[in-house]
Amino acid sequence: MSPRLALIGFGEVGQTLHVDLAAAGFMDIVVHDRLLADPTSGPSKAAIGVRTAGDIASACADRDLVISAVTAGEAVNVAQEAAPHLGEAFFLDLNSVAPQTRQAQAVLIDRYVEAAVMAPIAPRRIRTPILLGGPHAAAILPLLERLGFSAEAFGDAVGGPSAVKLSRSVFVKGLEAIVTESLASARHYGVEAQVLASLNNTIPHPDWPALARYLLTRPLVHGQRRSEEMAEAAVMLEAAGLPSPMARATVEVHARQGSLGLAKSGDQATELGDLLDAIEQRTKSLASQREI
Repeated sequence: MSPRLALIGFGEVGQTLHVDLAAAGFMDIVVHDRLLADPTSGPSKAAIGVRTAGDIASACADRDLVISAVTAGEAVNVAQEAAPHLGEAFFLDLNSVAPQTRQAQAVLIDRYVEAAVMAPIAPRRIRTPILLGGPHAAAILPLLERLGFSAEAFGDAVGGPSAVKLSRSVFVKGLEAIVTESLASARHYGVEAQVLASLNNTIPHPDWPALARYLLTRPLVHGQRRSEEMAEAAVMLEAAGLPSPMARATVEVHARQGSLGLAKSGDQATELGDLLDAIEQRTKSLASQREI
């Protein structure tokens, strides 16, 4: 019997998983996303021909596995809404939230499984490495392996995978923020070539302009989601009694870059110089509008 699946959240991750699961022959999939109510939204356009549910309760009914793939800011709300309707289903939480947030969700849901996605979803898709945490991590593994996931049980306690994920995010998302600020300055003063050459001397890379462009575009395309993730990283640090100035500053940079409306520029093959010019122009334009 084919597993009965539900996907809560139909953004990049949800759409990717739906395509890969359906291609592997797993067709009993119900999708819910709050943006499905808007026919002009990305999830609505992607859901043509997809079986959808109008609310979380309907999506969770009679399922074997419910996958939550929303933004960090929506993760707790989804868990709270889903909890009364899960029955015996596993609840696989793919969201990038703090260990403390995971633990709060685990209290609500009997078969809660923490899942930390350890790389961008696009290159390896459903085979992207995932760390699992919680008392049901080992039990869910056979089902996930059958579905095509590349998952590993990290431990019985909830929180460990998230600590790995978000500690990594402080570095990765922080690096994106640093490159954004560094190259904005370098381009404005006409010295980006020299700065990139100097960076290559310090941190050798076969193509620093391509790397810089990649790091610049991630906040443009995914800034809202990344800013929420970094807010959770700050929560994690502060709960441990550790300072979080880098994480908090990264929240601000990603939120700002994501609000520029340059996601298409990030997805397209824009030259690095042109991309930096577009970022500066748009940043100054929005700043001027706020001053009026």
